[in-house]
Amino acid sequence: MDKYEKQLKKEKQLYDKNHSEDFDSTFSNDPINEASIDYEAWTEFFSYYRYYIDEFAINILHVDLFPFQRVILRAMGRGQFSCLIACRGIGKSWIVCLFYVCVSILYPGLKCGIASGMSQQSRNVIIQKLKGELSKNETIAREINFPIRTGADDCYAEFKGGSEIRAITLAQDRGGESARSWRFHYLLIDEARLVKDDIIETILIPMTKTKRPNALKWKQNEKGKVIFISSAYLKTSSLYKRFKYHYEQMIDGNKNYIAMCFPYQVGIQAGLFGEDDIEQELSKPSMTKDKFAYEYEGIFVGSSGESYFPYELTNECRVLERPELEQPKKSNSIYIITHDVAVSDAKGSDNACTHVIKLKPRPDGTYLKQIVFTKVVNGMPLNKQRDMLRELLHLKFPNTDRILIDAQGAGAGLPSLFYESWEYRDERTGKVTEYPPLIQDDDEVGIKTIEGALPIIRAIHGMNNFVNLYYPYMKACFENHTLELLKQSEEIDSLYKQGQLTLDEYEQYIQHDILQSELSNIKQDFTNAEKMTYTRIVKSTKRDRATSLMYGLSICCEMENENKNKIYKKQTKINVSSLTALARKPKLYSH
Repeated sequence: MDKYEKQLKKEKQLYDKNHSEDFDSTFSNDPINEASIDYEAWTEFFSYYRYYIDEFAINILHVDLFPFQRVILRAMGRGQFSCLIACRGIGKSWIVCLFYVCVSILYPGLKCGIASGMSQQSRNVIIQKLKGELSKNETIAREINFPIRTGADDCYAEFKGGSEIRAITLAQDRGGESARSWRFHYLLIDEARLVKDDIIETILIPMTKTKRPNALKWKQNEKGKVIFISSAYLKTSSLYKRFKYHYEQMIDGNKNYIAMCFPYQVGIQAGLFGEDDIEQELSKPSMTKDKFAYEYEGIFVGSSGESYFPYELTNECRVLERPELEQPKKSNSIYIITHDVAVSDAKGSDNACTHVIKLKPRPDGTYLKQIVFTKVVNGMPLNKQRDMLRELLHLKFPNTDRILIDAQGAGAGLPSLFYESWEYRDERTGKVTEYPPLIQDDDEVGIKTIEGALPIIRAIHGMNNFVNLYYPYMKACFENHTLELLKQSEEIDSLYKQGQLTLDEYEQYIQHDILQSELSNIKQDFTNAEKMTYTRIVKSTKRDRATSLMYGLSICCEMENENKNKIYKKQTKINVSSLTALARKPKLYSH
C-alpha cells in the first residue's frame, strides 16, 4: 500500500467515525473518495472559477449573493486596481473579505493584506467578517487552519493551501513606517478616504510587487491587486482624485482599472435595510445634507461654484487635534466666547450657537484663532442661555476676555440679564459662589454706577455693514491659516469607538463638520440697489454656527488692529529716537 492509499484510508476512517467536521485536521479539506487526480479537469475547474469568482462563492462555498455583490466579486477578480465606493451598511468589508476567502482557496500560497485608515478597522475585517461570520460556513471552515489570530499586533488567518489573510497597522502618525516591511500579493485598503495619499503611493502599493511562488515557478504573468473601499467623501480628498482616475481609465478601456459606486438605494432593493432606516439617519441632528450625500448617496461633495467659503478653502484649516471642554490648567491663553441667540423650539427653527475661540499671539500682532469648543441648543429660554454662558465664563474658561452676544431680534433682551450678580451652587459640595455683574463694554453709565461690574459683554448688531466687514475678514483668516477648526469627525471616529474620546469630545468634531457645511453654503451677492450682501445658496440650510463664528471674529479683528497700532507706534518711537541720537552725535573730522 503506497503513501497516497494510506492517506485515503485514514481519511475514510475519520469519515466513518463521524469526524468529518474536525476542521483542525489537515485532511478536512481533502476529498474522501477520490483515488486519482484528473489534472486537466482540475485545471479547467480552477481556470473557470478564478475568472468567475462569484460563481465559486455560490456553487462551491454555498454563499448566497445579491446581484450587486456578484458584480463586485467578479470585477475585483479581473481588475488589478479596484475602487469600490458604497454607502454605509451595504457590506463593503464583508464582500471584500469573501473575495479574499475565495482567492485564498483558488490561489495556493496567496498573501492577502488589509490596511485601514482606522487602526481597529483592518482587524475588524478578520475579527467580525471572517471569524465572526464567514468561518461559520462549513465549506470555508474546512479550508482554514484554526485558530484565527486576532491580536493587536498579530491578526491573521491561515489557509490549508498556504494562503494567508493578515491585518496590518499603519500608524499614520509615524508615516506608516511600521507597515513598510510587509509584502502581499493582494492588498485591501479599507476606509481608504482616511489613508494619506503619500502612504498609499510610497508604502502600500509597492507591497504588492512580489509574485506568488507558483507564479514564479511556472513563469505566469500574474500581478498583484490593490482594492480601495470606502464611502464617498469630499472632492478635496485624495480619494476623489483616485476614484476619478480609476473611472476615466476604465471607460477608456483599460481593463486593469475598476470603479464602482453603490448608493443606499441598492441596499434597500437588496433588503439589507429599509427606507425607514435611511429616514432615521437623515433625521439625526448631527446629519448634514453634505454628510448624507457622501455617506449614503455615494456622492463626492464639493462646494458650489458660488460658495464664498468653499471646502477647498476651509478644509486646509481643519487641523486641531483635540477640543477643550474647559481651559487647561495654568493656561495663559486668552479666550473669546461668542453666542448667536435663538429661542424658538418649533420644528425647523434656528439654533442658538456658542463658540469658544482660543487666541494665541503672533509676532506681527495677529492671533492664531482656534475654535476649541462649540455648543448648539434649540428652544432654550434666554435666562437658561445666560446661565450657560455664565458657566462657560466662570467655571470652564475663566481666561475669557470678552463675551459677544447677538443683541438683535430674539437676543435683544439677553445682555441685560447679565447686569446683576449671579450665584452658582456646586451640587457636589453644596458651596455657593457669587459672581459679579457683567455689563456691555460701551456702557459708560453702567461702568460708573454698577459696583464691581465687569465690562466684558459686546452686544452685536449684525446689520449688513457689519456682515460685509467681517465675512471677508473670516475668509482672510482661512486663507492665511490663522483660523483653525477641529479635524474631520471621520478622522477620529476610531478613537471614539476605542474609548479614547468621550461622547462630549466627539460631538465637537461633528459640530465642526456642520460648521464647515454651513460655510460652504454662503455666497456673496448683490441686491437690486447694487449693495453687497451674503446669502445662502440653499435657503433651507441654516447658518447659526457660521454666524456665531463671524461675531466672535469681529472682536479678534479689533484686537489685532489695536496690537498692530501699538507695534507701529513703538517702532516709530524707536526710529525717531535713533534719528535724534544720530543728530546729536558729534562729527569727527580727519586731518
